[in-house]
Amino acid sequence: MARAVLLNDTSTRFHHGCARVVRLLVEGLAREGVEVAARSPARADWARDRAFLEALGSADLVVVNGEGTLHDGAPLGARLLSVLDHPLAAAKPVALVNALWERNPPCWDRWLPRLALAAARDEGSAEALRRGGARDARALPDLSLSAPWEGAAGPRRGLVVGDSVRAAQRRALARAAQRLGAAYLPTKTARGRLWRWGPARAALWRAYTGAWSGPLPPLELAPDEGAYLGRLARAEGHVTGRFHGVCLSLLAGTPVWAVASATSKVERLLAEAGLPSRLLSAEALERLSPEEARRPLADSEARAVAAYLARARGEARRLFADLRALCP
Repeated sequence: MARAVLLNDTSTRFHHGCARVVRLLVEGLAREGVEVAARSPARADWARDRAFLEALGSADLVVVNGEGTLHDGAPLGARLLSVLDHPLAAAKPVALVNALWERNPPCWDRWLPRLALAAARDEGSAEALRRGGARDARALPDLSLSAPWEGAAGPRRGLVVGDSVRAAQRRALARAAQRLGAAYLPTKTARGRLWRWGPARAALWRAYTGAWSGPLPPLELAPDEGAYLGRLARAEGHVTGRFHGVCLSLLAGTPVWAVASATSKVERLLAEAGLPSRLLSAEALERLSPEEARRPLADSEARAVAAYLARARGEARRLFADLRALCP
């Protein structure tokens, strides 16, 4: 079996979408006969991790999980790409997968021609990678969509509202949850036993959202990826500011509305999935009614989503096979 190392293991971030991405990435490689021998967690300094470097030295393939890291010249993004400069990675194929690429400095382009494969999760990122010199740059949907959800959907009742990485959007979404009478279901979770205690949960929600007044919505902290998807599948509608909140709503067949994130990743996802009209401005979020939040996908939207999910699964199979082909 071939051996790979993985940089930017985001499953350590208590984020259901990221956990699903990494799980499906590792499983997809394993099906092709590639074992992930070592992982460097998100935000970790892999170059100072002796165990990881030892695995890197004996690896056949280096996989960099881009996710939302490679934008605006972020230092953490440069740290990931710098693996191409490390002596232990010399002559080894390095593949960038599941990447957003947006507003990066021209000096980053020096790394791109040295990638054996670059897989972006939207067409705009793929085109930017090609312009920067990446040789095999392709676009395929986020790897969270590379396998169907196999849970059973129950009766749909009520609305759920998610969170956002941006404080202003997080506060606006919290106000929307109050106004819509919705449960609050963040894409990230807190697993400590303390958060089962009502006053602690209330304080957590107020501090996290910045909504210091008004009613407290039911705060639901799904313990894992499956529970999060199951809760979405029982909702009549989902309003979110998270990229993976949209992705997992598509999997669960839940009508979704979204506000923009720190990059254009949410807009690009909705456009490519055939749901551009479900992007909400700040003003539209304030006007959103419970009836509109529950509005099912139109037939044309449902067909577009089904085609997008089918493409995600087919392109992911091709990606995993191509990653295996890079190994000796």
